[in-house]
Amino acid sequence: MVTDGLTPFTVLLFAGAVLAGVTLIVVYAIARIMKREPLARITLRLLLGGLGAYVVLFLGASLTSRDHVLPPGEEKHICEIDCHLAYSVVATQAGAVTGGRTRYAVTVKVRFDEETISSRRPRDATLTPNSRYVALVDAQGHHYPGSVDGLRRPLIPGESYTIDISRQDDLSLARIGVRCPVSGTTCLERSDETGKETSDVSAQV
Repeated sequence: MVTDGLTPFTVLLFAGAVLAGVTLIVVYAIARIMKREPLARITLRLLLGGLGAYVVLFLGASLTSRDHVLPPGEEKHICEIDCHLAYSVVATQAGAVTGGRTRYAVTVKVRFDEETISSRRPRDATLTPNSRYVALVDAQGHHYPGSVDGLRRPLIPGESYTIDISRQDDLSLARIGVRCPVSGTTCLERSDETGKETSDVSAQV
């Protein structure tokens, strides 16, 4: 399963770090009020050390993270802790329209993965996705935001649907892509030198 990295473990780890930080701040304040300087110094060092470790880990993850290429049809689960929703690119199209423009369209499939729910969850209980960001991306990295209205449709376990993310433009785009329905991650990019549909399709997440 390809995910965005947001798992229950990472959420609990972050929550634990926040709780530990708040606790250290409270202990430091009490130690200063009670004039227990040794305890205050130790607490402050632990707090600054933890903050420094977080900054280093955050920057390290940002610098070492890379886009991963997925083939068309392969799913990426947007977790939001529970990893219920899976997104994939299933089709791309490019064709001429009136006015000399070209219409680029990418079909995205949204699926509620029934394998990610517990046996106690009712099979008819719906899930409404959170807000998403979708955009076509050209070879120069320019973003052309698309409508996200279709991505707010409630789903029940095992249900899926597809929506088209499209853009009409009179520019000669060498490559088009669609930003996956979560901000900051590319889920499809395709080459199209002639304006006709090609088979050179890859997906990035």
